[in-house]
This record gives sequence, structure tokens and C-alpha cells, in this order.
Amino acid sequence: MASGADRISALPEETLLHVLTFLPAHEAVQTSLLARRWRNLWRSVPRLWIVQQGRFQTIEEMNKFVNRILLLRDHSSALEECQLDITSDLTEDCKHVDLWLRQALCCQVRSLLFDSHTLFQSELADAPLISQHLRKLSLDNVKLNDCFMDFSSCLVLEDLKMVLCSFGTKISSKSLKRLSISYCDFDWDARGCISVPGLLSLEIADLDGGLCPFLESMPSLATAFIRIGRSCEDYNTMDDNDTSVILDGISDAANLELMAEADEKFAPFRCTFIRDFRWCPTFSNLKTLLLNEWFLVANINCLIWFLKNSPILEKLTLQLRTVYISPT
Repeated sequence: MASGADRISALPEETLLHVLTFLPAHEAVQTSLLARRWRNLWRSVPRLWIVQQGRFQTIEEMNKFVNRILLLRDHSSALEECQLDITSDLTEDCKHVDLWLRQALCCQVRSLLFDSHTLFQSELADAPLISQHLRKLSLDNVKLNDCFMDFSSCLVLEDLKMVLCSFGTKISSKSLKRLSISYCDFDWDARGCISVPGLLSLEIADLDGGLCPFLESMPSLATAFIRIGRSCEDYNTMDDNDTSVILDGISDAANLELMAEADEKFAPFRCTFIRDFRWCPTFSNLKTLLLNEWFLVANINCLIWFLKNSPILEKLTLQLRTVYISPT
């Protein structure tokens, strides 16, 4: 009678590779000791999950492992996803991250995720990513320069997510369809710019600092969620922009959620949304709109303006709580 290990080894290779995708990369490599058939399977696994915690005592150990597993990979096999997780609290341990990302691109990875549970941001090189295969990129707790944020050489990149990151002045991509930016810092001195004309879905939530970015036209946009937090420099700076910062860029959306923190501590209220009303964009495609109490703190006319400039609006949702409204 065949043993359990023999029965597993007899399964089709596609099934074995699928099983290996559920293991951290260092455990997937260890399966090479099970039997001769398993010796090289890890080289073709379609998903790599490389995690520091519980496996590597130092980032140098992890660096050697990452370099080796990517170098020895069977490049004729598609790498659907590569996820890298680090937990080190030493700033010098972040120096390898940029090289890891670019090595994964050499393996023709389609989905690349970097998760950082560290006290310091990993600063990536001021050079663009180049890939004809990358479709999804997720970055956590990294510092990004302008050249890196030019994704014109990532020809099929469609999904970009960034959390706790710091930016330069511009994000640009012609292929991007979905963009999510949360708890990030933009430039404090010069207003940044987001140029993604093919975007379908946009999320900008709780900026940790800097000025709200200028949004260029997004004619294909279907859904946008914008939430401006108190840390945004626009709360404290009244600049005289000669054009709309946010609203004009998202005016083609069918579904909008526009939220900002508002209470007596911020009266008079200086939200970017309100300043954008001077440019009177028309929301010709807007069908659903959600606003929170910022329009009350600012001026009820903002709501009236939205209703007048959204000719096919079908659903309006107002999220209200007790706020201070100046009698003047």
C-alpha cells in the first residue's frame, strides 16, 4: 500500500504547485527534501510569499534567501504573484527592498506586493520600474521619488495601491485602471499631480500630510472616493489656485463619495472641495453622490450647487453628525 507521501507525490504537477502557493517561500523550498519529484517544484511555484517574521533573524539572512530564490527560479514558469513582508525596525535594513522589487520584475511577475511593518520607510531608487508583465503593484511604508512614480514603462499595469507612503510631485500612468492611496504624504511645498487618464476607480483617503494633489482629467472614471483628513496641509493653507484641484478631474465619475473632517476647530473651513466650487465643473455622468457634514460647516450653497450641476443624479446620501455651524 502506498504511503500518504507517495499518494500526494502522485498528484498532477499543477495540483502540487497549487498546494505550494499556500506555503511561505522558505517552507516551499523545504519540500524539495520530501522526494525526488519535489526537488525542483519550488522553482516553478506561481506564487511566492517571502516573510521575515518567524524565519529570518536579520534582514541580511532574508536578503540572501530572496536573491537565491529569485535567481534560481525557472523563468519559463509564470510568476503570478510575489509578496514580500519585512518586520525589521532598523533603518539600514530597508536598503535591499528596491533591489528585491526589481529582481521580481525580472522574473516577469504579474502581481507584486510589498508589506512593511517597520518604524522606517524604505526609500526606493529614483528610477522607473520597467515591465511588460506587471499588472498589480501594492506598496506599504515606502518613500517614492518622481522617476519611480512614472509608470509609463509598466505597459500593462492596471492596479496600484499605496499605504503609508511618501511621494514626490507626480504620479503618471496611461494604463492604470484602479488607484488607491491611503495615509500617504504628498509634497508640502509644491502641489503634486496625478495623471492617469484611463482610470476607472480612484480612492484617496486620509492624507497624512502635504497638499492635496491636482487631479488631471479622467474621462473614463466610474467611481471615486475622496476623504481629506486633518493632517492635510490644505486645511491650513489658503492658496489661490487658478484651476480646480480635485473636482474638475473627477467630474466624469458616475459615483462619488466626498468626505472631509469638519468641526469648530476648523472654522472657517478651508476644504479643497469648497475652493474648487469657484471653477463650477458639471457632473454630467453623476448618478450617486455621498457627502458628509463638511458642506454644512462650509456653506449650504455647496449642496445646492451640486444638485444644479448634476443633471442625472439619482441618489444623494448625506452623512451627518453634530457639528458647529457659525451663525455668520
